[in-house]
Amino acid sequence: MDEGFLRLSRRFFSNEMWKVAREFSECEAWLDLIQSARFEATDKAYSELIGGREISYSRGQYPASISFLMKRWQWSEKKVRYFLAKLKKRGMITTCNKQGMTVITLCNYDEYNPVKGKGEDIDRGIDNSQEISEFNNALGEIRAELRATAEKMAKKMEELGQARGNKKKKDKEIDNNNPPIPPEGEGINIKSRSVFESYVKSTFDTDYYWTEKDAGSMSKLLKKISFSRNQKGMPVDDDSLLYALQSLLSSIHDDWILKNFSVAIINSKYNEIVNQARNGNKDKAGNSDSDRKAVIRTTATYNIDK
Repeated sequence: MDEGFLRLSRRFFSNEMWKVAREFSECEAWLDLIQSARFEATDKAYSELIGGREISYSRGQYPASISFLMKRWQWSEKKVRYFLAKLKKRGMITTCNKQGMTVITLCNYDEYNPVKGKGEDIDRGIDNSQEISEFNNALGEIRAELRATAEKMAKKMEELGQARGNKKKKDKEIDNNNPPIPPEGEGINIKSRSVFESYVKSTFDTDYYWTEKDAGSMSKLLKKISFSRNQKGMPVDDDSLLYALQSLLSSIHDDWILKNFSVAIINSKYNEIVNQARNGNKDKAGNSDSDRKAVIRTTATYNIDK
């Protein structure tokens, strides 16, 4: 029978038969998305702190990263991405990454979980879902713009403070008949951010949510690369440092680092990444020994104790 409903208590998903450790089938994964999506209908989008980010989502939506679904369903990353792409192609879900995390929207959620007392709205399941999705996308864009504006204001205030400090320093140097010292590395941070975000987009097919903490970590990472190249007598101009950064990112094949990919992680694991390239004859991605040596020549090894 194609009509009607088969009632299934939500307590079923707490039963040991469902919770047993296993690799999910596609049918089980789809059922898991339906039961995991937010059920409560409210006038305002629900906000929750997930992975250090405030994520806003509504009825019929489910925030879940690729790595989380891989662990939950015991699938490979490729299989998870293929499954979600197939659901989107069939018009069963939509996804949005504008809040720094994938938010999955079930397009016909009201057909699976109708709201009591709103029978007239059930027939409009598709329209309601689209309205919810559009509202959530707009809300995500507004939040992202507000965060970006706040970060720009904070950065501007910091630059103004630094400008005042630099002016006092320059005045003192002039009084001592010493010429002012020009700033170093001007524009390199903006270029390095572009290199990093482009690499994340091409490798993971997602946008990277850049923060001020990332900017600080990137500055430290560039200093390490610059120090290493100076020790080897290699050029440290902007183009050379950006090329070295690109080579460093391409050399990363550690599973843990890839699952927790961020500027701060790469900065903290810098020596480990270079040492892995130095010690391994061939990495998991099949890079040859000549490729590995190219990475070592490009970045060299940074010794924190020096």
